[in-house]
Amino acid sequence: MENYFLEKFKSKSKHELELIVANQANYQPEAVRAAIELLNNNHELEIPIPQQAETTREQQEDSNFGVLSLSFNYKPFFRTISYREFVTGLALALLFHSLFEIVDYYSNERFFENSLRAWKISFFIAVFLGNHVYYRFEHGRSNNFIGRSFSDLILLIILILSRVVYELILDSSYRLNLDANGVGFFFIIFGIIIMIFAFETSVALLKFLLKRVRCQIF
Repeated sequence: MENYFLEKFKSKSKHELELIVANQANYQPEAVRAAIELLNNNHELEIPIPQQAETTREQQEDSNFGVLSLSFNYKPFFRTISYREFVTGLALALLFHSLFEIVDYYSNERFFENSLRAWKISFFIAVFLGNHVYYRFEHGRSNNFIGRSFSDLILLIILILSRVVYELILDSSYRLNLDANGVGFFFIIFGIIIMIFAFETSVALLKFLLKRVRCQIF
């Protein structure tokens, strides 16, 4: 894994590498060691490379308590947000709509006849999980709970807007009907937020299980 980050960070400037070292808590240990090695080799510095140390039970409990507070820290996400998140969201949205249309096209086939809704829900969940997986490989670190929630919201907005644009292209008479007068609009927004947090709670559980089996992919 460290070789992966060495290759990935080769094009980064000295300042970018120093930021990774200065914010070690937000990056994987392999990524930090790779950044330090590149700084030492390319910029003639002598920064000690941190080694994995054994933690005591008390330190582990403190660490577990700190994970909860870090899960709701929004700064790491907004510090690194860029056009890449939106381009990735658009690409995933186009992929989702393509799969959606393919399934609709073959909806009368026996294979999809009794499982059409299940396929669509599976594609929807897979797109959001894929967004988290891509974030980890793009940034070299896992996104936390609040960061994933913001990422979900961005992707959901892109999904909705791209669908509206698609419908407008197909049918110029298409209109988005949304009652913004009264409590209806509030409940729609509130429902979306609740669904995102419920989904991310499930993702957090899945992430915990993947860590236990040493197969963390996001």
